[in-house]
Amino acid sequence: MTITASEPERPAAEMLRRLTDRRVFEQLLVADSLTRAEIAARTGISKPTISESVRRLTESGLVAESGRQVGGRGRAGTYCRLRADHAAALAVAIGPDGVRVDTFDLRNGPLAHAEEPVRAPVDGADLAPVVRAAVEAVVGQTKATIRSCVVSMAGPVNRQTGQLAPSAYSPFLVGAFAPAEVLRPFAPAVEVDNDVNWAALAELEHGNATHLDDFVLCYLGEGIGGAVVIDRAVVRGSRGLAGELAHIRTTGPGGQDRTLFESFAAWDLLEPRSAAIDVRRVRAILEGSSAADRRRAGEIAGAVAGVIGSVAALLDPQGVLVGGPWGSASGFLDLVADRLAGSTDAELVLRPTARTEAPYREGVRIRAVAAARQAVADEF
Repeated sequence: MTITASEPERPAAEMLRRLTDRRVFEQLLVADSLTRAEIAARTGISKPTISESVRRLTESGLVAESGRQVGGRGRAGTYCRLRADHAAALAVAIGPDGVRVDTFDLRNGPLAHAEEPVRAPVDGADLAPVVRAAVEAVVGQTKATIRSCVVSMAGPVNRQTGQLAPSAYSPFLVGAFAPAEVLRPFAPAVEVDNDVNWAALAELEHGNATHLDDFVLCYLGEGIGGAVVIDRAVVRGSRGLAGELAHIRTTGPGGQDRTLFESFAAWDLLEPRSAAIDVRRVRAILEGSSAADRRRAGEIAGAVAGVIGSVAALLDPQGVLVGGPWGSASGFLDLVADRLAGSTDAELVLRPTARTEAPYREGVRIRAVAAARQAVADEF
């Protein structure tokens, strides 16, 4: 009896080739270079099948040979690696410390970099050409094709529109600004999010939240920001305003009920004619030794503790991470913990952020590289 296949073999064979190519690609992402035999051993796929896959990926421009194997028994193999000039990730960080633009290859290697200063507060109309110029400079230095673009903004972002969400508290940006529109000519897709949300991703991947599925990041700097992570995913809200801790009411100066931002205004700790917190003065108070400094430091810690207590009561997170330019001041977290004692669950983890220097840049890089890798993998 003769049995014939009900479906042609070609689609199945094509699917197998695509899966093999993806496996080879995944292996070369985690190793600087590998021989065909090493890839075969790592994947459990036969060497002839791996060799055919490497040939296809080399012809596509994704893979290149990188020298012959030295030593060992048997025939010397030829090393293969991903080409750094094939695909690139574009990472853009926009905030009070300026505009910073970087490109990375698929293995996280830096390709090009540019920075432009920005004087805060800045109008969106003035910011757009600065961002465009920095991106043009970096893209011009990058030989590889831009496959992803991820942007960090110092302010709440409406993820549906890609624009900055209107907020009564905006120490960095005034006026409208839509980074996705500015950057659309440079990349096939542009992803924009709040800087503190990207900082939370950095903590989740490589920081002090790697073992926390649910946590809140409290960022205390020129602006007061927060990120809410539930089931290891950032919660943004319908308008991108989730986690805006500056608006939460707490006990401010003189025991009065105020928002956290209003408390700093009442303490006269804002920059002149600005909604930005004077980081230098706040750190000097928190790390000062005079009786007046200690009293004011206690008030600031109490106000922050009140916000954390409200967030913890509402969201029931496993932990709260506190960081930022003045949130990381020596001894400040201990003051906050003292004022939280007895008012929150004893199992609540309170710890500093691991990333203290512009953590959102790491989060943007992580996401941009991951998106570029996915764009390449989707072609298999």
